[in-house]
Amino acid sequence: MSDFTEIPDALRAGLPEDLKDAELAGADVAGADESCRLYGPPGTGKSTQSAFRAGTLAIEEGLRPSDMTVVTYRKALAGVVRNRLIDWGVFETPDVDPEKADSANPFQYWCTIHAAAARATGFLSDLNDQDEDLAGMVGGKAKRRFCSELGIKFLPPRPWLETKWTVFYDLYTYAKNNLLDVGEWTHIDTSGLSPLRSDHGAERRLDAFRDEWGTAASFEKVVEKWEEFKRENDVHDFYELLEAAAVGGTPPTRLVVIDEYHDATPLMAAVSERWVEAAETAIVAGDPDQVVNGYAGASPRFFEEIGDRVERDLPVVQLDRSWRCPDEHYQAAARVLRQERAVPSLTTAGPGQLLRHSSPELRHDGDEWRLPDPDTDAGPVSLWREYGTDLMYLTRTQKQADGVAAALDEEGIVYVSQDDVGGDWELRLTLMRALDTLEGVRPEEATTSTRIGDYGGASSPGTKTPGNYAFDVEEARALFRHTHGRYLSAGRDEIEEFLQQVEYDDGGDDVPLDTLSEYVTDKWWLRYGAGRSSISELIRLDDRDRESMRAAWIRYETPYTLALAGGTRVLTIHASKGAEATDVVVYDGITGRISRDLEERADARENEARTWYVALTRASKRLHVIRGAYDWTDPYLPTDLEPRAAKAALEAAAVADGGEQDGA
Repeated sequence: MSDFTEIPDALRAGLPEDLKDAELAGADVAGADESCRLYGPPGTGKSTQSAFRAGTLAIEEGLRPSDMTVVTYRKALAGVVRNRLIDWGVFETPDVDPEKADSANPFQYWCTIHAAAARATGFLSDLNDQDEDLAGMVGGKAKRRFCSELGIKFLPPRPWLETKWTVFYDLYTYAKNNLLDVGEWTHIDTSGLSPLRSDHGAERRLDAFRDEWGTAASFEKVVEKWEEFKRENDVHDFYELLEAAAVGGTPPTRLVVIDEYHDATPLMAAVSERWVEAAETAIVAGDPDQVVNGYAGASPRFFEEIGDRVERDLPVVQLDRSWRCPDEHYQAAARVLRQERAVPSLTTAGPGQLLRHSSPELRHDGDEWRLPDPDTDAGPVSLWREYGTDLMYLTRTQKQADGVAAALDEEGIVYVSQDDVGGDWELRLTLMRALDTLEGVRPEEATTSTRIGDYGGASSPGTKTPGNYAFDVEEARALFRHTHGRYLSAGRDEIEEFLQQVEYDDGGDDVPLDTLSEYVTDKWWLRYGAGRSSISELIRLDDRDRESMRAAWIRYETPYTLALAGGTRVLTIHASKGAEATDVVVYDGITGRISRDLEERADARENEARTWYVALTRASKRLHVIRGAYDWTDPYLPTDLEPRAAKAALEAAAVADGGEQDGA
């Protein structure tokens, strides 16, 4: 009979070579069958240790995936533990899509907390029966319709652009996630809510609302109109999933694992605490020293205080070895964090490189970026060329990140980014694949046009027959959406109905090109069948999209997929939690508003230190600190950060070898 303090042989047998000698961390504090908090500084393997504990319970107690709830707050991390346990042979790959809300899916509660809340309460099943125009979870279409009814503009989101809609919705969702007394609540007891103006983040957002709407406008009145609009159209905000779960709908599982718990908002915490109380075994993983989601009002106190809040013993298992973070990087991060918090003791991964660069300026004038020559030393493109694609660019704000993205776009360099930062390369590449497939394809009837000489007609050498080629559904959908209406012979609704039939009724995902003639004019083949030249004919794209696609067409060979990014990412520091790269480029600089907050508020100073602690601990080999890229920002990092960190790393290594440390 196992004492649950060691990794079972059946689990160890499936581990990769680099984990064969791994141990169950903190087994002397809490065995795998005991509830605990995993306190994991950067690179210490919180998710791996969560998987060890879940896998041990699965083997020793016969737990199945359906006996477990494993949630996080970020979609990108939702499948990490699941995929590891499948790779290690603990569980089999399910016969159904493991992301789907399906009772036949044994992993249906291995997802984001929002998805788990919806499944536990039946929220999504209620929405599936609705066929109204806007019914379901709120999206751009509903927001646009509401703005139209209110007589205000709904503009595509931009990282730095505030509109009447964005400042309203930012405050509204902030208030709901922070359990503030705003609007109507379907499930929450309003007697426990805090006043809107008692919260600093809400007060600051309320000032932004007044600046945009005018002092005569009433935030409460706009809330009332929005909630009435949602009721009339069966539209639901995502916070409503958590609101329903805060009072009912506990996943019927024996084990609950909640990752990234330092990012819990009050509403998320209300749900998580119910689930932790109900579970036989609960694992709460987090790092209260890392930045929290400041935009949502998250606080590290939820991780630090959850044991008291649920009146359950949740001892802390301290993970004290980083497998990723080099010595110099951690010393730099620790120096920044030490200004506001105690620094956790951590054995780091050995020597790395901490490099300082003086950057060419990324200037934003009006609606355009004025970018340096791509060959300029320490520019975004130059760094990418020198250090390879496993490169992550980090900035404090979305606007700064967009400047880096603009430099990469200009050269057609594919990257991955968060929403509202840079270009949508997934869409760009989907369109490029469609144009590449269509290039030179001509049905017999598409032979006469005044532009045949420009685009190539059916009689041109190398013409391809439509019956031999096909789009996938998403390529077809994207290309039709970006096709000018004058080249369509059917309405867009009819085309979408056709694509849905292919996708769902026919059970496939290929759209043969010889089926398209009834939906397009003869000239469509000419306009959109010229490969790279057809990029200029696409609608709903701006000049930056078109230029970046043209450059990428030359730079890369097919297939045009996000795999071309090869690890290149452009992110804000907040969005980089949980991510790592061989090389990380950190742009020093904070906005004037952030600087003012730091002068006025102790909690802002603490959260800012956590932010840069994250930024400085993402690299596994080289950390590049960039100074002076934006003339409209104030420096944040100490000017002597790099040499001091290198010195401190050497002294720490000397102490580890038995010497004495002079202090940094």
